[in-house]
Amino acid sequence: MGSQTDLDQGGTFRQIDRVWMGPSVGWQQIMQAAVLDVTAAGTYTIARGTTLIKLSANGNITLNLPSSRASLAGPQAIPGQFVLAPVTIVDIGGFASANTYRVVPFGAETISGLAAVDLASDRGSLILEPLLDTGGWNLIQ
Repeated sequence: MGSQTDLDQGGTFRQIDRVWMGPSVGWQQIMQAAVLDVTAAGTYTIARGTTLIKLSANGNITLNLPSSRASLAGPQAIPGQFVLAPVTIVDIGGFASANTYRVVPFGAETISGLAAVDLASDRGSLILEPLLDTGGWNLIQ
């Protein structure tokens, strides 16, 4: 897997849109699509702004999510902190039932009150909605 931060060499596709967030915040850049292909077993730390994770490895995978909490200093302190899209995790390889695909939230945050969530069905998916004000994630699907 290439680096998620080195866009020239990483192979991680990112598409950015500008969105009007009102007169107090103004224009913000948000990730429309930030795709991460996971093709080898291992532990991966997911970058903030990643929106789609495609799993196709025949082996155990642990995905460490970034903090979903926005800056406490307010929407202008760190631009883009109050715009975070849901994260979709998909088993496109069909190996989930034979392996452990585990999703772990950042620090003390939770995923719908759970310390970790496993993707266990072949070709299944998880959709995680970030909780910007309190931190953590809601499991939508």
